[in-house]
Amino acid sequence: MDLQKDILRITLLGTGIPNPDINAFGTSTLIEAGDQKVMIDCGRGTVIRMSQMGFPVGHTDTVILSHYHSDHYSGIFDLLMTGTIQQPFSNRGSPLHVYGPPGVEDIAEGAWIASRPDRNIRVADSEIDPEHMRIIPHCYESEGVVFDRGGLRIIAIEVDHGDFIRPAYAFRVEYAGHVFVHSHDTRYNENLIAQAQGADVFVHEIAAGTPETFAKNPKAKIAIDHHATPEEVGRVFAQTRPKLGMLTHLALLPPDPMPITQMIGELAAEYDGLILVAEDLMTIEIGRNVSVIPFRHGCRPR
Repeated sequence: MDLQKDILRITLLGTGIPNPDINAFGTSTLIEAGDQKVMIDCGRGTVIRMSQMGFPVGHTDTVILSHYHSDHYSGIFDLLMTGTIQQPFSNRGSPLHVYGPPGVEDIAEGAWIASRPDRNIRVADSEIDPEHMRIIPHCYESEGVVFDRGGLRIIAIEVDHGDFIRPAYAFRVEYAGHVFVHSHDTRYNENLIAQAQGADVFVHEIAAGTPETFAKNPKAKIAIDHHATPEEVGRVFAQTRPKLGMLTHLALLPPDPMPITQMIGELAAEYDGLILVAEDLMTIEIGRNVSVIPFRHGCRPR
């Protein structure tokens, strides 16, 4: 029996927030299952992280977006344009299919306009097919299955990221009996809890601030109020009991950011299970067991 073909492999290309951070790029997650390769969100630096992992930029032609904060889709224009170049580091050879909530058509139209100068040069140089620098938009307007191909099923789950950020989605990824859930950006959300049951791995965002942070930076509270607190994430994990809970998109804002140990301690008041803090370039393999492979041990040529 080929155990490898039943593995659901997830690469956390980016686990950060909008703040520029060389160690935590914008949110981006690569899903590999059988012969399917799908990217969920495409934040700042995604192409660089793909290169570090040995993925050519053309490794996937499919991106699914959760919502329209810049740290979740600003990297898509680099993926689109650089992926068109017909060299081993790139070599997509097709348009880029982007699935997203209403607004994805604007991204496709804007990308076609913004990429025109580069496209015209490369076409004149007989370097690319201009159609490969086109985004094909696929709009989904409600939660449910947004991708179902080759045994890989990706389900959008509506979440609450704030009154002015609607809709916003989490995703449940299913393959060969394995389940991976990523909250993306959300406050405490009962709908996510209901649809995250049975997850092997559940990656959830988290945000926290100290009294000193809120006193010195009043706008920090506005940002943090759009996310889930450590106690709330603990309650989410306590009600879903994943085999592994992971924390991403750590909004621990300055000045005087909350130490991670304190954040974990507040979460532990609600949940006693296994928790791992995600880092860029971690690989998660879900098969007969659940493995998390750090970049320094897991990078392999592709």
